[in-house]
Amino acid sequence: MIRQKNAAVSIVEGWLAIVFLALAVTIVRADDTNPTGQLRLVGGDHLPGKLASSNASNGDRIAWQYPHFASAIDFPTHSVVSGSFPPPVPFRPAAGQFVFDLFRGDRLFGSVLEIDEWSIRIDTDSFGEILLMRSAVRRIGPWRDGASILFQGPGPVQKWTVDGNQDDWVQGGAELRTQESGASVYRNVELSNVIQVEAELSWEGEPQFVFVIGVDEKNSEESAASAYRVEVWENDVVLLRELDEVAQVIPLGSVADLDGQLSLLLQINQNDGHLVAFSPRGDKIGEFELPANEYPDVRPGLRLTNQVGNVSLDSIRVQRLSDLLSYRSREKQDSIVLEDGTVHVGQLRIIDAEEWEVVTEDSVYRMRTEHVSAVSLKGFDDADSKDDVTGVVANASPAGGDGSSSGLQIITHGGIRLTGGIRSIEDGRLTLLSDAIEGTVEITCDQIGRFSVADPKPVTSAASPFILGRLMLPDGRLTGRFIDTDDQSSPTPLRFSPRGAEPVNLAPSFRGRMVYRETPPPETKSQRLAREKREALQQREAARRAKQGGVWNVLASAFGNNAHNNRKVVSPRSMYLRSGEVIPCVVQSIDENGVRFSSEITGQTLLPEDHMRAIQFVADCRDPEIEVARRDRLLTVPRIRKKNRPTHLIVAVNGDILRCRLVSLSEDTLVVETRLEKIEIDRSVLAQIIWLNAEERDSDDGEPDAGENANGLAVRAVLRNGNRMSMFIDRLHESVLIGEHPLLGESKIKLGDVNELLIGIDINQTERDQPYGDWLLKDAPEPIIPEAGEGGGPNSGKSSALVGKPAPDFTLDLLDGGKFSVADQVGKVVVLDFWATWCGPCLQAMPVIEHAVSEFDSDDVRLVAVNLQETAEPIRETLDRLKISPEVALDIDGVAAARYQADAIPQTVVIDRDGKITRLFVGGGPALADQLREAITETLEATPEK
Repeated sequence: MIRQKNAAVSIVEGWLAIVFLALAVTIVRADDTNPTGQLRLVGGDHLPGKLASSNASNGDRIAWQYPHFASAIDFPTHSVVSGSFPPPVPFRPAAGQFVFDLFRGDRLFGSVLEIDEWSIRIDTDSFGEILLMRSAVRRIGPWRDGASILFQGPGPVQKWTVDGNQDDWVQGGAELRTQESGASVYRNVELSNVIQVEAELSWEGEPQFVFVIGVDEKNSEESAASAYRVEVWENDVVLLRELDEVAQVIPLGSVADLDGQLSLLLQINQNDGHLVAFSPRGDKIGEFELPANEYPDVRPGLRLTNQVGNVSLDSIRVQRLSDLLSYRSREKQDSIVLEDGTVHVGQLRIIDAEEWEVVTEDSVYRMRTEHVSAVSLKGFDDADSKDDVTGVVANASPAGGDGSSSGLQIITHGGIRLTGGIRSIEDGRLTLLSDAIEGTVEITCDQIGRFSVADPKPVTSAASPFILGRLMLPDGRLTGRFIDTDDQSSPTPLRFSPRGAEPVNLAPSFRGRMVYRETPPPETKSQRLAREKREALQQREAARRAKQGGVWNVLASAFGNNAHNNRKVVSPRSMYLRSGEVIPCVVQSIDENGVRFSSEITGQTLLPEDHMRAIQFVADCRDPEIEVARRDRLLTVPRIRKKNRPTHLIVAVNGDILRCRLVSLSEDTLVVETRLEKIEIDRSVLAQIIWLNAEERDSDDGEPDAGENANGLAVRAVLRNGNRMSMFIDRLHESVLIGEHPLLGESKIKLGDVNELLIGIDINQTERDQPYGDWLLKDAPEPIIPEAGEGGGPNSGKSSALVGKPAPDFTLDLLDGGKFSVADQVGKVVVLDFWATWCGPCLQAMPVIEHAVSEFDSDDVRLVAVNLQETAEPIRETLDRLKISPEVALDIDGVAAARYQADAIPQTVVIDRDGKITRLFVGGGPALADQLREAITETLEATPEK
């Protein structure tokens, strides 16, 4: 190739024709897969998905397909921060003998074919032969098909040692990300002595992290303190090393200027403490040499700690070097550094792929290319011309473009870096108009590991009548609006307009939520008590001031900011359905046909009872708060009532609770049935009705997935007043959702009243985690009669897991009046005999147990026969027939038996004076009397009377 070497204009023209290359060359596709990546936008939004087909001829758009949107979204390129994809397995670095670092941070791999005074011709495995200007190449270094790579990552979080909870770290694309304060990960990547580290970190908001290079195998704090660290100092990000009496710092940029992204290119010699830092485009930004007297030869690990905020390790590559390859300034001759440190300066000439030579004024030195460590090529004779050319190179626009570079850099998994603009994406192939290569190149999307935009900027949105919210997805989020879909309702009638991008319809498979306002968590009992106390004080103070009289107090009482004039907005009277809806309504009646009501949000007026969860009859009701023991009793159905199960809890305005069967409700009266008797209750005392549903179990009956119901896309709105409403969407008109509920018919929801919109739900699925969702009846366990021969064996009574543990407390009514509580028996040995009248072995054991216990002083030992789930009449008849008279406690609901794991009866439990179980016998048998007598004796001796 012939160049005009003495004219600056020819130099510029030479750059504009850097490469003789076909207009479209292709990287060979490895496979047909295109894994899901992660797109990050200015402002913190991020979206999983893939690059999508597009025809952005001027490079100003990036098309991205989220799998549950009906079509791809074209984002403005300047609104995109980066995109990343997980690396292939196994990882294969780019092929090539050398690595060519170019301006703008671009990088190619290949072998040198020819060098003259103005250009360098290289052969690449990916693009064939390429001709570059000398001034375009910053450095040539050894690559050898990536043999020097020590680590490429970050890789899966499972490969890292996590300090704390592994779930604190999440992965999207190839990134390793956390927003948990104090989260830390460490990995031994077997760092060698002389290394080059390339890393990309990102964050949102105000960062506070520490990235450490050179941590020992134990991940010790001592080693991290003297290693090379990237930290945030107030408003600046710095690279530093601190020893006992000295430190060195290299500023990397201000937090504001970095704008959420940091690219590191470091060369480190761990033995002598020498570090050189470069910008992503290859400019040296700092250097220091800080050896430690007792610094070990090599520390192999990396560590990233998030102190506050969030941080993401987007990519990292560690390469072994033979020595620090500091970029030399442009000289008037070529400079070649060999692996042994020898430097040759002269004119570099290529003999062949295996051998080069350097020609000086008085000699010629030949060298094997395998011994080359670094090459810096000769600059131009005329300094002004050189500046002109490097300026052209640094600001060159894609051939045929609009005169300005896009600043989009594509990085392949193998390590190729090319800056330019996307011209199109079709059939999984990205066409790039490169700043370094004339014409377009094609890169298969599955080869792209990462892409980033050099100068991303926030997008500006025009004023809109629609409500702005944040669409939360699995592993993603997007800020935008739902817009009207009167004329664009396919494939679903929910159409989302991301900020700065064109609208897209949600696919039927979509699942996520639109957040307009974060729904406040339910008020706790302590918060409620504090609020009620505060409101009572405000009311008393208001009343006191009102009594003082005077014109000022009258005006203040009428118009002032006081408790009376600022009453808390209470939730309306509501009906809770099993499917999750909370409907404001007025209930007229309940009978065998169902619940009759009226509501402003639906025209339906009658619902079957089996869809009910609860009804509130007074404003500002809450799910009742009941102690655990009482709640267990209310929800446990004894054996004798299984054929006539209770169905409801009636809660009065004073807090009283009645378990019963609801018969009917009229405008004035509530009729219930309890213990086969009907009772009439004045409706005015009624606060709530709670339906006691049977325990629900997850089913696997092949029903359709949520969000893909045959009736369309289903949503559930969580409203500002606490109500919840679901529907299959038909359309969105003037920010009002209009649709159909299977039970309630046509329904409407104003988005202005919504806190959160849950999308893709199963509208028929019962929600357990909502108010009144855990009032589920359960049957008391059926006691089992042990097989013959069980119980009474040698050493029995100590094998139960309950032995040695505190005795579970319970309080039961006694057959002859009064109550019995385990907790009240401290200081006395207690024998509990769990039995039933229908249990033959129980009836045989009871006289034996009573006789054995009677041998001890009644002041020291108390026997209580705990009857399981029976009424008084059969118990008395059985005791009269057996001619025994033990003290009997009535475990009507089987709760006490469940706490003592009395699944088989008879069961006899011995409890010491301190309330601990010392023996537990199951069954009877001829040896039971002696075993029980021995157990009581040992228990008395082990815990003498205090």
